[in-house]
Amino acid sequence: MTDHPRRTTEPVQTIGADVDAALARACDVIRKAERILLTSHRRPDGDGTGSMAGLASMMRALGKTAVIYSVDPIARRYKWLPLVNTTVNTIPFDERFDCTIVVDCADISLLGDTLPPPEVSGVLITLDHHASGHPFGDIAVWDPAAAAVGVLVVRIAQREGWKITPEAAVPLYVSLISDTGGFRHANTNAEALRVGSILIEHGVVPSTIAASLEERPSPGKLRLLGSVLSTLELHCAGRAGVLSVTTDMVEGARASWEDIEGMVNWGRNVEGVQVGVLLTTAKGGGVRVSMRSRSDKVDVGRVCMTLGGGGHPGAGGCHMTDTLAATKEKVVRALETAFNRQSQPVISRDPDPAGG
Repeated sequence: MTDHPRRTTEPVQTIGADVDAALARACDVIRKAERILLTSHRRPDGDGTGSMAGLASMMRALGKTAVIYSVDPIARRYKWLPLVNTTVNTIPFDERFDCTIVVDCADISLLGDTLPPPEVSGVLITLDHHASGHPFGDIAVWDPAAAAVGVLVVRIAQREGWKITPEAAVPLYVSLISDTGGFRHANTNAEALRVGSILIEHGVVPSTIAASLEERPSPGKLRLLGSVLSTLELHCAGRAGVLSVTTDMVEGARASWEDIEGMVNWGRNVEGVQVGVLLTTAKGGGVRVSMRSRSDKVDVGRVCMTLGGGGHPGAGGCHMTDTLAATKEKVVRALETAFNRQSQPVISRDPDPAGG
């Protein structure tokens, strides 16, 4: 990782005018840049992958050199997206970019050691929307009101007058539906629906994208799913469904690590459950925690932030260095605190609420 992380000293506390000012600064840099590097957090998801591909498409249409960079392979379910096949996993030490845009990354630590040094990356711009995020970079465009980073990309396109072709619209739509759960999550707002409408007007066919994202699971994934479902535990008076997956389970099912994607939702889908949790033993040690919330009253991004990670109200995650058992205990305790806070009655501090 660079010795100069360029992280802001404090998380941004206000939005609105600050977001507009940061967006204007970012657009000014992007407008002048000829060579641009696009990257995201390790193991980029639908929002990260879609945002990078959408940006790359529009920038290349302007005659700019836009390089999509990911150390980790793009997940199988997103490899069909336009330009994803041009992704590189290394950057030559003598390469030079005018700016680097990091999308969908709540904290610089989520990049691991993948961020090139300043002399390679140029001006560092970050586009993020995680409410529990820690903005970093020379220019941090951070707006928790944005349902997905794809929304921020569309704002840039509209501000700069970029043409949104079907090649750009498709990955941006995938970005949007990935983080809103197909417009089902609590972060689905009026802007998200407007952006979805704009992308449909520019060539997106929702049914086609839904079919492309629809998985035909391999035998290995189905075997692994059976093993994972057998680990289901209900905690917090039945409001949290916890699933676990280990290396032995993946190898025993003759599956791949990519096959665990989306399995956290099975825990959330149990009757009465508000939060689903998937605990995955990580290759390098420790446990990776994924959370998905069904209730808009439990912000799992904030729960994960108390555990050293982050996210947004509907989805969160973190990495813990404990054993699987110890991690489960800490996660359940954190969720119990969140549920207890949810159930506490609101007490007015005004001795005369009626004002009389």
